[in-house]
Order: sequence, then C-alpha cells, then structure tokens
Amino acid sequence: MRPLYPVFSALVLCLLLVVPASGQPVQRYVSFQQPSRSVAADLTPFFGGNDRIKKVALFRSMLTEERTGTGQEIIPVAVRQWELLLLGLRIPFRWIDERDLNGKIDPDFSVVIMPSAELLSERHRRRIESYVMNGGSLIVSGRFGLFDEVGMRVDEAWTNKMLGADMVIDVKQQPSGFMHSIDGNIPLGDGIAPGFQFNVAAQNPLVLARPRVASSGGRFFPYSPLQVPLYEGLTSILYSHYGTGRVVWFGFNPQDVPRMRQEQENYQRLVVNALTLLGRATSVALAPWPEGKPLAFSVAAMAAVGFDAITYAEGMNMMLTVLEKYNVPGSFFLSSSEVRVFPEVLDRMKEAGEIGLTADEDYLLVEQPMEIQASRIRASQEQLGVQNIHGIYPPAGLFDANTIRAMEEIGADYLLQGYQTVMAPRPVEWWDYADYRESLDLADLMPALEADMPLFIPGEERVPSDALSSQQVKALPDPPFIVPVSEGIADTQQATYERIKKAGGYHVVPFYPETYASRSDGASDFESTVRRAKEEGAWIATPSEVVRWWAQRGQVRPVIVSLSANEMHIDMVHDGTDLVEGLVLQVRGPDNAYQELRISGMEGDVEYDDDRQLARVRLPGILPGTTRIVLVWSQ
Repeated sequence: MRPLYPVFSALVLCLLLVVPASGQPVQRYVSFQQPSRSVAADLTPFFGGNDRIKKVALFRSMLTEERTGTGQEIIPVAVRQWELLLLGLRIPFRWIDERDLNGKIDPDFSVVIMPSAELLSERHRRRIESYVMNGGSLIVSGRFGLFDEVGMRVDEAWTNKMLGADMVIDVKQQPSGFMHSIDGNIPLGDGIAPGFQFNVAAQNPLVLARPRVASSGGRFFPYSPLQVPLYEGLTSILYSHYGTGRVVWFGFNPQDVPRMRQEQENYQRLVVNALTLLGRATSVALAPWPEGKPLAFSVAAMAAVGFDAITYAEGMNMMLTVLEKYNVPGSFFLSSSEVRVFPEVLDRMKEAGEIGLTADEDYLLVEQPMEIQASRIRASQEQLGVQNIHGIYPPAGLFDANTIRAMEEIGADYLLQGYQTVMAPRPVEWWDYADYRESLDLADLMPALEADMPLFIPGEERVPSDALSSQQVKALPDPPFIVPVSEGIADTQQATYERIKKAGGYHVVPFYPETYASRSDGASDFESTVRRAKEEGAWIATPSEVVRWWAQRGQVRPVIVSLSANEMHIDMVHDGTDLVEGLVLQVRGPDNAYQELRISGMEGDVEYDDDRQLARVRLPGILPGTTRIVLVWSQ
C-alpha cells in the first residue's frame, strides 16, 4: 500500500505544530460552494437567518469510546477528522452525543454525521429511525449499530434496514488496505473523474455491504487481482432512501484516506456531494460527456510484439470490416514497418479514422535517450505520411521520462497507456516522470509542495476556497494527456464495457490485429461490443476528440448567481478561447423541485430523469467569457 502519510516540507511541518494534532488537509480548490470546476452548489439550506440554528450535527459516540477498550483511538480520531474537514470547508455544525438522542433528534438538523457509532441502545435506534423516516438525513462512516449499549453483538437487521443493504462481515480481511472506485453515474460522483479509485487504509475488522434498495457508490478492489472475484457485488459506499429521509454510508473514516492531493481533493468532493444531496441543496454539475451521453467509446488498433503477415492482414481486414459496417471511427497505432507492407490497408485506415504513432519497429522505446525515442517516432510519422500528430502508443505501452520529453519535442497531444484506475483522460503530471533542472534541493521543492498540498488550520486563513480565476486558468500550461486503455478490467470486452458504462467512464477497446482470427470468440466479442456501444447511445469518437472535449469541458465552470422560488440564474464562465458545444448541466435539488424546469430566453432543451432525480439542461454553444443561463419552473 502506498504510504498514508508522506513526508511534507519543513514549512508544512512547522505549521502543523501550532495545533494539538495534525488535521486533514483541505485542498485549496475544494470548497463547499465549488467543490470542483464542473460543480456548483447553492448553500442557502445550510445558512439560515438565525445563526444559533445549525443544519449539520456531528455526533460523538461516548458509549463506543467507553466500551471499545483502553487505547482505542478510532472514535476520537474519526470525530476530530470530521470536525477539521467541516471547519476547512466552512460548514457550520453543532456537536451532539447520546444525551441528544435520548429525546427527539432536533428536526432543524438537515444532516447528522455519525462517525463509527458502533454502540447504540434500542432507544437511540428508535430516535435515529424516526428522524430519518420523517425527512432527516444521515452520513454514517465506519461500523454502525452493530452492538448494543453494553457492547453485546446485535442482529444486523436494523442496520441493514437503515442502510438499504446487507452488512457483510465474513469477508477475507485486507490487512494492507484496499482500493475503492467512485461511479460517475451517481450524485456522489459529481466532479470526480469516472472510475477514480481511492487507496483506503486497512479496516479491522473489514465490514462491507451488498446493496438491496441502496445505490452502490462504487466497487471494492483488493490489491491482489486474484482476490477480486471474492468481492463481486460488494461496496464500502452506499446511498439510500429511508422513509422520506436519506442515508449515505462510508465504510471508512476521513483518516483512512491518504493525504495525497488527488486523493484528498476527490474525497472532499465526495463529502461535499453527500452534504448537498442529503441537505436538499441545489447543485449543478457538467455532465462528463457531450450531450449527456452515458459513456465515451473509442476503438484503437495497437501493435503486438512480433509480426506475422498472414494473421496481421486477416485481423486488420476483420477490424476494418466491423468499423465500416457500424460506421465507427478507429484509431490506429501500429508499427510503420508492418503497415507499409500493406499499402491498401493503410489507405483504408486513413478513411476509417485517424493514424497515431508508435515507432518504426516494435522494439521498446523505454530506457532509450530522448533523442532516439523522438527520432524513431518521427521516422514512423514520415513512413506513414502523417501530417498532424495526435496520439502516441509506445511499443507495449511502456514509457518513461524521455518518452514524455519526446512527446513535447514532437508536439503530440496524448499518450495511450495500458489500463489505468481512472476511466477518463488525465493530464500528464510532468514531475512524476521528468525534471528538466540539473539539480534539486529542498528550496526548489518547498514552493511546489506548498502549492500542491496546502493545509487548513482552524483560526488561520491561509488557504483560499475560491475557484481558479480566469487569469490563473490562462496561466496554466497546456499539457498533453494520458488516455487509459481499458484492458484487463474484466475477462471480456462486453463485461468491461458494462463496468465502464456503470461508472460513466471512457472505454478504449484495444484491438491487436495479430491476435484476432476472424471467427474466434475474441472477434465475436469485439464486434458485439462495438454494436452495443452504437445501439446504447455511447459517445463514439477518436481519442483525440475525447481529449479535446475533456480539455475544453475543463475550461468551463458553472456558478449559481441567484436562486428564487421559481427561477435560477447560472453563469457559465468559459476561460478558454474556442466555442464549446454539447455541454449538459445536471441540476439536482429538493425532491421533484425541477421536474418542470425549462430554459428561458435562449436555445436549449430540458428533460427530467426520474430514475436519477435530476434535470438535464442541454445548452447551446458556450462562447469564451461569461454566458448567463436563466432557468425557470412552475411552483
């Protein structure tokens, strides 16, 4: 497992000394109002006119602390981490404990957060159930209600009923931790890259859930691929309705998520999404793909090691025939020495899609000097007659720092890489692979670390929560992207497609011409997957089109300017330079509030999704600058 607490610079360590304990880092680009560039929320339900009335309650289970034994720090640590997280996000809250559960839970609380509330008396269970049944909402983290007030084990029936799932306790433990994905098709995933996986610390004991009426927030993954089948259908994140209330369960606490920037940003977005959803706050989010398509889909032909002309010709003919039959574009990343043997196949590929670059031979580029890697890629470009460079697939998908430098040298837009955990394109983080300076010292690293990993310390205002300004966005570099090739997720392309569709992600189907016989099971699986994507309305495009969309979508952010009883004004702030078309706003709010939503004063249409309880607003093309969108509805 990756280290949960990496070493920070001396400056950050000094800052931590001013408080009794180090707190959960609160990222500078995550706020309650704008957890990511693609999401915005109206906070009115959490800020009433009376400051004494708090809408969020944080519960500290005194019973659990007392009964779990001396030296057990999970409860106070979990509560402290939730406290610091709420403080960092500027969310007002009130403390409660068992004494507050002895009577009726205050109905002014729109959300009650209960970390590791393992011990609950029968009276407490009745109070919690009544609160949720009558419209209240819970965020539960860790084990919940598995013991009575004296520490005796109870039946899980009540917990299962409240969470809408069966608690599963007889699973193989994971003493080193585990991974957990976040699906993009549920409200909790707004603003998080589809399929993103958290690295979570070990839970002792490990308790998972099998959803019944609840929605799964993602999938549980052990570190060992051989153990994946043991956890099929199990999750550590749930979203459920109970009565007129709502419940979100996380099987882990805030301290179990690594303090690395990407992990923390996405975890904090997850928490903000949960709070806005449970608090019936209005939120708007940009759909991941154009026109609100359920997933993105590409087909890429890639070189395998070795070359057999007969099987290569048969495989390429079969692939091109399928693409032509279903009118699906392809992207071709093949060794130029192989392709040039069949000039008529090269002509068909150019008509069927785009030509990418690999190298002149299938020898690995990795561990070669940058000049040699760039030279071999350029040789492939000249041999294939490719004028505009888009993507590169290094032989066998292997690359290093010099491959990244070669990409910059020849102006490539993206690099294909074997299966990644994030089912969406992501910018290349240059510092992970190469540094152009001749030497490094602590003084060089400190400013970068401070910018990447700012900490919020209660009482200090060092970390702004505002979104990036237009000037800041324009100052950002225009990096190439890594595009994950979706191989190895499941045994077949059909099963892989199903998982990626559920996560709302990006499926790049890898096709190796030398390994596909025209009447093989693999060939049938490939054609069935292409046909299914076509029939089910996937956004079918080349990787270069997907990368271009992903970059342009990231340049536009929604801002809720005003919200009244039947009208909402949203500013679409576009920091780029080109028209962006195909944007769809997903609007969520109080139950059924936006079923009659419509766009006013401009082109665009709206539809309501009953299953997901959101309105989809298809916007006209958004020009650079600020575009005001007015949405209206009937009361």
